[in-house]
Amino acid sequence: MTNASLKTTETEYLIKFSVNQFDMEFVKSIFSFINQKMAVKEASATSNVKDVDEDYFSKNDYFSHLDEK
Repeated sequence: MTNASLKTTETEYLIKFSVNQFDMEFVKSIFSFINQKMAVKEASATSNVKDVDEDYFSKNDYFSHLDEK
């Protein structure tokens, strides 16, 4: 992203988007996505729920095991 910047400190992240290049709905969708990911990670820390992106899931392996039963 050439029209955005990220500044980090020990306690926070500051993300700057150019108003000319990014509309508010796009920025809101980015933060919504981040909040969803955070909720999944928080849930997985307290239970056995895993993020879909963290593990590779093969349907062929899954269904072949069901056929064996």
